[in-house]
This record gives sequence, C-alpha cells and structure tokens, in this order.
Amino acid sequence: MRVASNIIKSAKAHYSKKPVFITPPSFKNLIDDEVEEEIYSGPSIEEIEKEITDKKNSAGEELRQLRKEAEEEAKRIIELAEVGAFQRIKDGNEKYKAELENARRQSEDIIKDARSRAEEIIKEAEARKNDIQQAAHKEGFDKGFEEAYEKGHEELDRIKGRLEKILGETINKRNEIIESSEKQLINISIAVAKKVVKAITESDQAVILRNVTEALRKVKGRAQVTIRVNINDLELTTRHKDDFYRMLDNIENVNVLEDPNIEQGGCIIETDFGDIDARIATQMNEIETAIKNIQPIKGF
Repeated sequence: MRVASNIIKSAKAHYSKKPVFITPPSFKNLIDDEVEEEIYSGPSIEEIEKEITDKKNSAGEELRQLRKEAEEEAKRIIELAEVGAFQRIKDGNEKYKAELENARRQSEDIIKDARSRAEEIIKEAEARKNDIQQAAHKEGFDKGFEEAYEKGHEELDRIKGRLEKILGETINKRNEIIESSEKQLINISIAVAKKVVKAITESDQAVILRNVTEALRKVKGRAQVTIRVNINDLELTTRHKDDFYRMLDNIENVNVLEDPNIEQGGCIIETDFGDIDARIATQMNEIETAIKNIQPIKGF
C-alpha cells in the first residue's frame, strides 16, 4: 500500500511561462447573516412628550381641585367653629339671665314673706294695745289710760325694732344671693370666652396676622422691630414679613422669631423703645378685669 507524499519533489515540478492566478478564499459575513436589523416600532418622541405634558396638566388640575376642596373644608370648619362659639356665648348669656332672674325672684319672695310677718306682728300689737286700753278703762280712765298708753307705746317700739331687724336681715340675704350669683355667672362667662377664643385661634390661622397688624399700628418711628410668635404661626407670619415692613415708617428691619412662651394666635412686638404685648392671655386678662369691674346690681 502506497502512501501519498505531501512533499513535491523537483522531478515532479515543471516550470511554466504562463502566469498562474490563485483566487483568494472568500469568507461569508456570518455576523450580518446571524443578526437581523431590529426596527423600532414604539411611540415617537413627540408622542412621548405629548403624553408627559398631558399627565402634567392632569396632575396640575387634580392638585388644584384638591387644594380647592381643602380650602372649602377649612372654611367650613372655621364657620362651624364660629357658629358654635357664638351659640355658646348666647347660651351663656341666657343662663346668666335665668340665674339672675331666679335670684331676683328669691329676694322678692323673702321680702314679701318679711312684710307679711311684719303686718302680722303689727296686727298683734294693735290687738294687744286694745286689750291694754280696755283693761285701763276698768282700773281707772285717767290713770289706766296713761299707763296703757305708755305700755302700748313701748310695745310698738319693740315691734318696730324687731321689724326693722327682720327687714335688714332680709335685704342682706337678698344681696348675698345676688352677689353669689353674679360671681358665678361672671366666672362662667369668662370660662366660655376663653374656650371660644382658643377654638377660633386654633382653627383660623388669619388670627395671628390680624393680631400682628393691630399691634404694629401702635409702633411709630422705631429703627428695629422683632415679632415673636408661636411656632405654629412662624411660617405664616414670616411669609407676610414684607407686608408688615411696608406698613411701618422709618423701619430698618423686621425680624420674625419663634417664642415657646407665646400661645397660638398671640405675639409680642419688640422695639428699640419698648415692647407691645399682644398675647391672647394678656388680652383675655384685660377682658376679665373689665368684666369684674362692672358695677354690681343695686339693691331694691
């Protein structure tokens, strides 16, 4: 068995004058054949931008609607608080009138009873006087009458003194009842007023703006102004700082600071020449003092 040789020997090779062309091997582009071109079939950039714009507009409209509903709900809550506050004040006044009328009726009943007792005592004295006079006639007209007259006069003086004492005690009792009723009703009115003010300051944020504005009206010709408020009023007051600045003359600067010692709705205005105390507690104390200084009901 012969094995083919891979070696070309000189005896086998022949020289040729004709040129020989060798065609280079060709390679198929496997990558181009294997990977097909992917064509994008989704929405265009304009369509995407339009969709984003539509969503923004829809979200903005929804936000405005939510804000409108929140403002309407806040307004409704404030109106309910004010209506309830006025109703509580009205109920307190009605109760005050009822208590006062009851005290007056009691005093009138006491005085009526005292007068009735006094009339009975006078009638009794007159009857005894007649008895004494009749006895005097029996003992002797002149002497008996004189003695009877003296005794009757003494008896009438005694009855008169007793009657005056009863009337005095009755009037004092009446005054005690009225004074006690007035103190209780004043305390009730003050307590109701404090609760009403607290409810309004907590539900109506605009209270702090009105309070600060009213206090700043008392500030004239001050170089520096510092407004101290409760932490719950700090943001709203700061947002209106420029408005406060414009309403003042000759003011270099307006600062708004938090103060934990000031209740919501109140403020303290500090200037170079002194402070203005516009806290709710201070204003309520002034109202309480004014109520307590009202003249009491005079006696009959």
